[in-house]
Amino acid sequence: MKKINLGITLIITICTLISCNDFLTCNPKDKITDTPDFWNSEDNIRTAVLDIYTNFFVGYNKGWSRSDYYSETNVADWNDDNAQEAATFFTKVAPASASGSNWDFTLVRHINVMLNRVKSSNLDDEAKNHWMGVIRFFRALEYSQLVNLYGDVPYYEEALDNKDYTSLYRTRDKRSDVMDKVLDDLNFASNNIRVSDGEAGLTVNRDVADAYGSRLMLFEGTWEKYHEHNTEYAKKYLEAAKNFAEDVMNSGRYHLCDNFLDLTTSENLEGNPEIILYRSYKEGVVTHSLMSFQNTLAEVNSPSKSFVDSYLSKNGLPIHQSENTMYKGDKWFKDEMTNRDPRLYANIDTTGLKLNGIADIYATSGYFSHLFVNESLKDKAGGQSSTCITDAPIMRYDEVLMNYIETVAELSSLGDYTLTQQDFDKTINVLRDRPSTNMPHVTLAGNNLQVNGISINDPDRDTDVPSILWEIRRERRDELPYSGIRFYDIRRWGKLQYADMIKNPKLNMGAWLDKDKYVTWYNSKHPGSTITVGQLSRIKLDRDGNAGYIKPITDLNLMRVAAVKDYLYPIPEDQITLYKSRGYILTQNSGW
Repeated sequence: MKKINLGITLIITICTLISCNDFLTCNPKDKITDTPDFWNSEDNIRTAVLDIYTNFFVGYNKGWSRSDYYSETNVADWNDDNAQEAATFFTKVAPASASGSNWDFTLVRHINVMLNRVKSSNLDDEAKNHWMGVIRFFRALEYSQLVNLYGDVPYYEEALDNKDYTSLYRTRDKRSDVMDKVLDDLNFASNNIRVSDGEAGLTVNRDVADAYGSRLMLFEGTWEKYHEHNTEYAKKYLEAAKNFAEDVMNSGRYHLCDNFLDLTTSENLEGNPEIILYRSYKEGVVTHSLMSFQNTLAEVNSPSKSFVDSYLSKNGLPIHQSENTMYKGDKWFKDEMTNRDPRLYANIDTTGLKLNGIADIYATSGYFSHLFVNESLKDKAGGQSSTCITDAPIMRYDEVLMNYIETVAELSSLGDYTLTQQDFDKTINVLRDRPSTNMPHVTLAGNNLQVNGISINDPDRDTDVPSILWEIRRERRDELPYSGIRFYDIRRWGKLQYADMIKNPKLNMGAWLDKDKYVTWYNSKHPGSTITVGQLSRIKLDRDGNAGYIKPITDLNLMRVAAVKDYLYPIPEDQITLYKSRGYILTQNSGW
């Protein structure tokens, strides 16, 4: 672990309450030394807590910094959503130093100090429990992330003296023991955080804690099922996920907005009935660049064939199912996009392929993503460069619905729950009733789902995944695209092979391109600026000739591959050495 100077006086960055009503526009006004009186004020505690929001609620990040939405971070790219012009690889060797890594317990200590201070304050019980709940919620977030990345980690419940070597250099606690502590923190948060505190959507309240509880416990329950093969713990965490999701669903405080794209393109998410937590951006104060990546720059990472093929036809059937007579095939872009789930259109520009050599702003796969583009801002400062002002959804109600239905389906597979039609009617069918989506309802029929009396039987389904779970996972992928979730999903399912470009050829594949046919079509549409087949020479195909699927990377040595060790990150070598120098042992993860 990193050495922490425990003798440093805690300094809290303070800003006036007027400027802090939005945690993203909070400007430092003063610095106040840690004193008992400071923690006797709710306003002071609120400000201290705001200081750590952006450790967890990054949104679209700020300036030119990337976030895990869409592309060009590890979390965004290490999955099967985007074909890449140049593959990003999983970590190859354990880092020499903890500097810059996530193996860092500084924030854990900071949170524990804050928790200790609030415990010792003279606030009344309700206020004290509320703020302890908020702080414990953040500890749950931090430790769940550490476990997510590293598995077993040392658990610190108190801020330690820097000479207490036995406690500081403790061995890695079992993953399940740490996650039991996380669940304790989440339960305390759910029971004690106020339903309303501060501005709705911009501050942590009970619904935020419950929504995150459903996400974190779903991850851990499925990890225990598919990796640890521990049915007891899988059931325990999945049951907790179910309860957290139900708390939000039963509150009646949220419902879906009418337009799916409003979630990712709105200048202001305030009042959106689907938003549980968001990050606000304001011109001249805090801005981002995500929209400009899809508005003014070539998409060197763009939707893969795997991503596009996951979307159903408008009749609710998988595109390759034999009964699906609506699907027109993929040998012509307009045919491929005809009669599909409208959520595909929210992701893909359907006006045509954007090809390298033809379009200045091209897409590596030919499929051009525009999920984050607000059309009214495209030609304005608020939609270009690093001055984008669209708000970022951080926790959405549609995710809670998807967390719930997957959780109960997993519990059912473990014999601990009986799925009913009502489960689908209050989740997937609600999502499909969104006016901008308007897809057929699913009906539970034994061990399968049906649409319009036809059993869904996807020939592309993994044989080890039951049909109902396969369709739930598909709905999750199609409802929550490019939100930083997919990487964690395929890891918890034990499906990291989806991110392997050799094992999953559709990842390193784009649209079908018949170069001769395309040139003829293009020239008929643009008689004043005709093109030649030669201008498409930069585009490589998956076969000889002038027709085939776009294949961005053709050299096997340049393709990303996945190994079992990649499910967990390596411990930095200097931390293992540091432990050893003090006479303690810190073990490395398997395979590293």
